[in-house]
Amino acid sequence: MAVCLDYQSVYAKREVVVISVRTQVVLALCLLALLGFNVWLKISITDVGYQLAKERQRTVDLDLSRRELELERSVLLRADHLEAAARRKLDLRPLNPSQARRVIE
Repeated sequence: MAVCLDYQSVYAKREVVVISVRTQVVLALCLLALLGFNVWLKISITDVGYQLAKERQRTVDLDLSRRELELERSVLLRADHLEAAARRKLDLRPLNPSQARRVIE
């Protein structure tokens, strides 16, 4: 069973929708505003992404600096390094037990 439609009978029954120029302009401006907002949103998201990447890199740099400072601190607090610094800067020598005195209160 085939359906055969007559071209004129299909298009003759169609209603013509008339939209005023004013409505078309308002709709075009709304569309333009939505597209502008979409562009602004994409730019803002990209900017936040760049800021996030910058802060991540800053975090990595600060962590690396912290690790270097911890290593330097551990080297400076080693007993042999403290002993050498005391001899060099303050001219301190190991304590002779005969020089020690006990103070009792």
